[in-house]
Amino acid sequence: MLTVALVVVVWTAVLRLVRVRRVRMAAASSPRAIRDYGVQTTAAIAAAVGVTWFAVWLITDAAGPHWLHSLSMPAAVLFIVVGAVLAGYARWIGRP
Repeated sequence: MLTVALVVVVWTAVLRLVRVRRVRMAAASSPRAIRDYGVQTTAAIAAAVGVTWFAVWLITDAAGPHWLHSLSMPAAVLFIVVGAVLAGYARWIGRP
């Protein structure tokens, strides 16, 4: 139950931060800033999906389908790595 609550907190924080950042984007933003926003949003959502898959791995350890348990850890690592790479790329393209 605690794991599910933590996943809900993570998703709430990610979606709130994405929404706040979208509101702060000016209508006349540069194309670089718009591309940076899109990549950062994708990175944040990919990392949150990775955390969710990690929570699935924790939940299915004791009880749950074996196939889901064996699938969830590689999926978690993959999504977290994709999120980290995209965040680095967003930082790289966001510099003036």
